[in-house]
Amino acid sequence: MTRLLAVALLAPLAMVVGLASAACTGDEGTPTGTLPDAGGLLRESSQAMAELKTVRFDLAVDGSIPGVAIRSAEGQLTKEGDVKGTAQLVQGDATSEVEFVIVGESLYLKGPTGGFQRLPASFASTVYDPSKILDEQVGLPAMIAGAQQARTEAIEDVAGTQAYRIAVTVPRDLLTVLLPGVSSDLPGQLWVATSDPKWLLRAKVDVPAQGGGSPASVTMTLSGFDEPVTIEPPN
Repeated sequence: MTRLLAVALLAPLAMVVGLASAACTGDEGTPTGTLPDAGGLLRESSQAMAELKTVRFDLAVDGSIPGVAIRSAEGQLTKEGDVKGTAQLVQGDATSEVEFVIVGESLYLKGPTGGFQRLPASFASTVYDPSKILDEQVGLPAMIAGAQQARTEAIEDVAGTQAYRIAVTVPRDLLTVLLPGVSSDLPGQLWVATSDPKWLLRAKVDVPAQGGGSPASVTMTLSGFDEPVTIEPPN
């Protein structure tokens, strides 16, 4: 009788523990039942990003990607496509830093030596064109809205702000804002703010190994949402 009583008492406890364990995601112990639907989050985030007037971006390429010269870029931009910032580019075995300003139809580029040179703004697209980041048709709003196989995974901290981490697959035609010249869909993650507005705080895509190389990734971190910014042609 004693043994039967012990089993009767412990069985419900074991069931409760098992259910509690199954409800946790693992990364931060957030119950899966409390994480909002990824589809709704992406719709809200796409709209929030489409309404942005200015933003600061920080792009980083981790690893080597054939045909991609850019290693990093950071700067500020407006919804109209005016941008100012710096970038690191790979030229052969060397890495050089350039300053750039895009205003209207003109790109102003300054290398390690000399002053700014004026070029057509379309020249930026041959390397990386940050002027399209807030473009509703080809920029982040479109990339967020078009992300596929979305799944909310966890809540994480991004530079001091809480965000939902969402696993996605990004179609190749929406990847230009992160990585130009991509020939296939790529898996990745999007971090959307838990509070309103549902701004995109970070985006990352993983690039599989190519030509005997190693896997790589591209990450863009965003901040300075709607901060005042003045971008003018350099003197």
